[in-house]
Amino acid sequence: MRRTGYLLLLGMAALLLAGCGPRRAGQSEAPTALEARSIRVRVVTPQSGPLNASRTTGAILLPARESQVGATAPGKVLEVRVQEGRPVAQGQVVLRLDPVNAQIALRNAQLTLEQAQVNLTRAERATAGSLAPLQASLESALVNLQVAQRRYTEGQQLFRAGAIAQVELASLEAAYNQAKAAADNARENLARTQRASSEDLALLRLQVQQAQNQLAQAQRALRDTEVRAPFAGVVAEVYVNPGEFVATGQRVFRLADLSRLEASFRLPPEDAAALPLGSRIALLYGGQSYPATLIRSTKVPGTDRLVELTAQVEASLPPGTSAQVRYVLTLAQGTLLPSGALRTEGRETFVYVFQEGKAQRVTVRVLADTGSQAAVEGLPAGAQVIFPVPASLNNGDSVEVVQ
Repeated sequence: MRRTGYLLLLGMAALLLAGCGPRRAGQSEAPTALEARSIRVRVVTPQSGPLNASRTTGAILLPARESQVGATAPGKVLEVRVQEGRPVAQGQVVLRLDPVNAQIALRNAQLTLEQAQVNLTRAERATAGSLAPLQASLESALVNLQVAQRRYTEGQQLFRAGAIAQVELASLEAAYNQAKAAADNARENLARTQRASSEDLALLRLQVQQAQNQLAQAQRALRDTEVRAPFAGVVAEVYVNPGEFVATGQRVFRLADLSRLEASFRLPPEDAAALPLGSRIALLYGGQSYPATLIRSTKVPGTDRLVELTAQVEASLPPGTSAQVRYVLTLAQGTLLPSGALRTEGRETFVYVFQEGKAQRVTVRVLADTGSQAAVEGLPAGAQVIFPVPASLNNGDSVEVVQ
């Protein structure tokens, strides 16, 4: 036991002497106190530019043009010619109503017009027949008036020359006055008959015009028994069946123009304000991305405080389905750096900048932050921002940049 303890003491003494001996060549010296406090960090060099954010929201695909087509006439549905889901051309007949009543109304309108035309023709002939004698009587009276006037004028000249007596001149004057009265009466009779005939003919012409209007209405009513597609599209839904009675204006089928689709979606007012009309967005459907262009915006938030927008889709997709809209917003223009480089103390936001081996605290103003990247102002040009930031880093600490 004593021998073992003695040997242990000798070994410890040898170790102590070896540590106190001269330093061997190549052996490093112990680090200084300053070097012991140096913190190894990485840095990034921020770049100036726009801070963009990509966002998505739900959308509904709807036809750009859709119409609830109504019946233009009352009647019983006779035939549905186009099945749901089938395309139709503009003006193509989709369903037919029973045309019997419309055909009867059309025939009655034709007869009414024919009768009005016959009445007008008869009245025109009667007028011409009644005016001819009166016209002849007026012409004869005017001739007699001219003869009597000439004789009376000649008689006045003869009376002044003493060739005829006063009694003969008075007789010539009386004949002149009588011829004048006869001409006036003939003229009045002709004018009275012309006025009466003109009024009667005008009334009959109005009756003909009214009958023509009724005929046009009856023809249109007959055409309305065939309900046609107002534009080319697809019959999305038929609401009636053969044998059912429909009223005027009652919807009978829904027509959709699938050549152009629109995506309807809603955004917060601040996002909607950053998307002007004509902005390009992406429509995500079935794992694919399709281009779309913003064409409408309400610009006024609804009851849910969201703004409704519409984009035209440049693809052939099934209408009525849900999709995703992806859009890009420019949040700010400034110096871009990782959001994790920002530190906050009270109301101050700052970053650590590597400068002459030290971590220097620099106050910045945040313009926008996406959570992963931020746009700030206040950084000097070419500054090297420490990122990631060690939890123990303080202003003025010695740092060593590593790759």
